[in-house]
Amino acid sequence: MFTRVRGTQDILPQDSFSWQEVEEGARRIFSLYGYQEIRTPILEKASLFNHSLGETTEIVQKQMFEIKHSKDHLVLRPEGTVPVVRAFLENNLNKTKDAGKFYYIGPMFRAERPQKGRLRQFHHIGAEAIGSISPYLDIEIISLSDRLLKEFGVKDYEIVLNSLGCSKDKAGFAEELRSRLKGRLAKLCPDCQKRYKRNVFRILDCKNAACKKIISSLSLTCDYLCSECRSHFESVTRGLESIGISCQLLPSLVRGLDYYTRTVFEIRHNRLGSQDALGAGGRYDNLVSRFAGGDTPAIGFAFGVERLLLARDHHCVPCARCLIYVIPLGQKAEEKCIQLLHSLRSNQIAADMDYSGRSLKAKMRQANEANAGFCVIIGENELAKGVVTLKNMACGEQEEVKQEELIEKIKNL
Repeated sequence: MFTRVRGTQDILPQDSFSWQEVEEGARRIFSLYGYQEIRTPILEKASLFNHSLGETTEIVQKQMFEIKHSKDHLVLRPEGTVPVVRAFLENNLNKTKDAGKFYYIGPMFRAERPQKGRLRQFHHIGAEAIGSISPYLDIEIISLSDRLLKEFGVKDYEIVLNSLGCSKDKAGFAEELRSRLKGRLAKLCPDCQKRYKRNVFRILDCKNAACKKIISSLSLTCDYLCSECRSHFESVTRGLESIGISCQLLPSLVRGLDYYTRTVFEIRHNRLGSQDALGAGGRYDNLVSRFAGGDTPAIGFAFGVERLLLARDHHCVPCARCLIYVIPLGQKAEEKCIQLLHSLRSNQIAADMDYSGRSLKAKMRQANEANAGFCVIIGENELAKGVVTLKNMACGEQEEVKQEELIEKIKNL
């Protein structure tokens, strides 16, 4: 017997309604904020991510699914920002408008050890705003994230915020971090001892209890920020406060990718356990220039859909009134029901029919399992009288309705 690949999941029909609700809600909110959908390929060149994410990042070092075919070295995309930037430049979107505002919904892939909230194939809902350095765009992105969570029915989440500053600030912060950790290097876990030289910021993300205790004892601040970056960050925090969005300053917050600068944020929920991040984002003002795209600032974020669904306080179920279930009793009735089914669907009425030839009791049970709001039953008696029996599945009441009046009757239910 074949089974699914570890770290993937089947989204079954009874679960897909929740996915559809989240995706439709996201599209509605993105349109309110002026973001347009972009769809990039699942397959990208490996060099695209090696060049942009940083050779020392966990994704590039350990987590990319690589495909080598003939001379091609490809990967399944591990995240959404870099493909959007690639598409933005390759399709000359930077030449058609001052700034581009995009959103995407789709699968990503990372070769990680599967656990709750962490899969090898997972799905992101994300947004990218390319072309403006304004702190007010940072505010918009964070407020958009907050609005989406409210739309999804997620409560009790926490937004944590920090600024990494510009490239010079980040370099200074890295040196300060190495200096303060140097005397405690032997107490760090083996992975963090490697990260110390390779990518010291990754130590701040370590889940090891001893490493977390050491980081907490450092009492980090944002003193490394230059005056311009400090002013930018103060504008962001003031603006968020002015529109009632509460954020907690967390100087130890960094993002796991090299391209982040200035504002970074993360949204956390205690329902998710150790993998408590619902989503995250930040500025990447230098990423576009790495692709010879000129000095083009940008900011974005992404939510993990699987984690959103785990954090929700409710689950969507299909509306029981949305489906009419047609039940034929006998061959002549089946011929009539095929015509009726076509007519219902042509009038934008969701309808299905039992094709099994089983007993009426079994067909009614199937209608229940399909969450039908009403059943239309046609047998020999109904054919002779030119009527159908319309049964309300919620209360069990039924009535005879003339066949030619059924469509109008259902529309008025």
